[in-house]
Amino acid sequence: MITSFIKKYILPKEIDFLSALNEHAMVIKKITDDLHKCFIANNEKSCRSILEDQHKAKEIRDSNMKNLLNTFITPVDRESIYRVITQLDWIAISIRHFLIEAKAYHAYQLDMQYGMMIEKIQLQAELLTAGFKTVKSDTVKTAQSTKRIREIYDALVDIYVAKMSELAQSEDSKKIFVHRELLSQLKEISKRMRMSANSLEDIIMKMT
Repeated sequence: MITSFIKKYILPKEIDFLSALNEHAMVIKKITDDLHKCFIANNEKSCRSILEDQHKAKEIRDSNMKNLLNTFITPVDRESIYRVITQLDWIAISIRHFLIEAKAYHAYQLDMQYGMMIEKIQLQAELLTAGFKTVKSDTVKTAQSTKRIREIYDALVDIYVAKMSELAQSEDSKKIFVHRELLSQLKEISKRMRMSANSLEDIIMKMT
């Protein structure tokens, strides 16, 4: 009885932050799936889901941040956890911004190169979720996932450069402006995925 009293009222509460971050990453994965359905499959319901899921991701972010501020015991240093929380939050925000910009520019259906970029972002999100799932049980698998995320970012940048080079040949200034903005937003989303992977790798380095 005394032991349970001590655990409940005296010992600092321990939060499973790695599982909480995985939950956050899973919501990000769903948002990237909706991004593909919205613009490549032209599914308006999925477009609305992006905004709903971004709100859910914000709630998870706020909860994780509150727990981080109020918890004494963490699996790794607070800064590492904080970086992942903020980077996942930026991914959700950046996808929301992409949706808003695309709708404002009336870019309802995007071409094959956009589809390829979005599919790579989807794969990055899938690998990030997989990385968090194995972070406690198999750090080698997690490291492999983070490596692939970085490789995918490099491949996405290649597509971005090719598309921008194609646009540079156009004399339509409006077209250049719109697509430069949208392509840059996708590149930024992928870059945030890469940064999240780097922070996840930092966590496993500190755990081993």
